Amino acid sequence: MPTENRIDCPALHKRSKSYPFGDRVPCTVRMVKSVTADPMPGIGLAYIKGAVPVANQDDIYHVWTNSHGAVAAVMPDGSHLGLRPGEFEVHTWHELSPARASAGVTLAADRANRLYLAGPMTGIEDFNYPAFNAMAERLRTAGYEVENPADHGTVEGAVWADYMAYDLTRLGLCGMIALLPGWDLSQGARLEVMIAEHLGMRVVNAHDLVSMEIAG
Repeated sequence: MPTENRIDCPALHKRSKSYPFGDRVPCTVRMVKSVTADPMPGIGLAYIKGAVPVANQDDIYHVWTNSHGAVAAVMPDGSHLGLRPGEFEVHTWHELSPARASAGVTLAADRANRLYLAGPMTGIEDFNYPAFNAMAERLRTAGYEVENPADHGTVEGAVWADYMAYDLTRLGLCGMIALLPGWDLSQGARLEVMIAEHLGMRVVNAHDLVSMEIAG
């Protein structure tokens, strides 16, 4: 029997609460589009020694994945090229647990008690993290599994689109979206609500949800 070409990576050993692939770890990916290394502000691609890494559309690459689910294609020379959701699809998974080897997307039953917390962040002091974290704690106390965008905090070098691309992968794991005050003034939250509605998710006011749990 052939031995799996196993690239050791953090996700094989430990996965955070925000990890997007459940109990599975990508082994190889197929590129949906061609991707070139991003230039760094002020220095362009000068930080790269040798040829600039390029992952070509339709090609398959082994990947390295960290404990938060960030995926990087491993180039033939061993260099890593970071990939964003939407740039690739998982082609094969590492063999971790035979019982989960054939698992597909998260079942509706698994999503029923999981909710995504949405609300305004941009332009608010501390990115509104205190409000997100306080509500997430109340909802978890009430028995919900909560996907809280504030959990990943701020990431150096990340822009709005990077946060949205990641957070939308978390939204898809849930069966409900709970809204904080001012969500309708947030471009990101409005986008999340629109997607949630198209996915048939329940849309609720977070404070009303907590009040109903207390009343019940």
